[in-house]
Amino acid sequence: MKNPPLHVYQTVCKFKTEEPPRGQESTGYFLGGPLIFDADLTEKKEPFSLWRLMDSADMVLELVETLEDRGEYQLKQVLFSGMRGIHVLVQDTSELREAIRLSKRRGRNLRDHIRERLQTARSIGKWCKGWDWKVSTDIWRVSRVPWSIHGTSALRALPLKRPYTATSFRNQLKAASPFSNVRKIRIRMKRSVPLFTFIDGETYGPYRKGWATKLPIAVSLHLIWQDLAKPREQGQTQAGAWFDRGWQILFRGGANRRDMVSSLEGAIAT
Repeated sequence: MKNPPLHVYQTVCKFKTEEPPRGQESTGYFLGGPLIFDADLTEKKEPFSLWRLMDSADMVLELVETLEDRGEYQLKQVLFSGMRGIHVLVQDTSELREAIRLSKRRGRNLRDHIRERLQTARSIGKWCKGWDWKVSTDIWRVSRVPWSIHGTSALRALPLKRPYTATSFRNQLKAASPFSNVRKIRIRMKRSVPLFTFIDGETYGPYRKGWATKLPIAVSLHLIWQDLAKPREQGQTQAGAWFDRGWQILFRGGANRRDMVSSLEGAIAT
């Protein structure tokens, strides 16, 4: 595979049905699914900010502890989205029992499920600030498949593990790109780029529109995919060589087989 699949998502809710569910009704068996909380930490067309991701550690920890203290939910995954924010997925502790029970009868009312999600999201939202609780009530929500590349950042959707601290986040985010932080290519800025700190902990910028500079491949791709810059190298052969090598790294390391299998639970939507 020479070209990466971009924006790969997995569905949150699960259905056992021969036809896609429509509206708020299922044609088969509705089997529930994780509850998702989402927080966007940067604006669109703004470079990745390591400091903002590190600052979100306290927010993540507060949400996780609040959910676990309630005893109703079990943490399933904390995921760096690959660009602007954090996704936290939690599983209802009664979900498995409920799924078994529902598989024996047809058509649980999705309206009841939405109502339950709304009540939970609102109550959590009162205590934990910064989370978009409206996302949690959307049963058709999708989540990025862990280790897939975000199509506008050249960074991976990276599962974040405990401890949820700023230092831990900084260390883990170093693996968010499969591309080289050492080898450099020349790029030219298509618009002004503010000062930003990348996953390698280095600070870059600010750059004016039209400014030409030489940056690590991982940083260059990040700016290019955000349409903030363009490569100065000419010709497909030269530009394609470093990209293909970096893309191959994604499959050679980073995500082990167990991580990949566990991340693809449920249906996949592309």
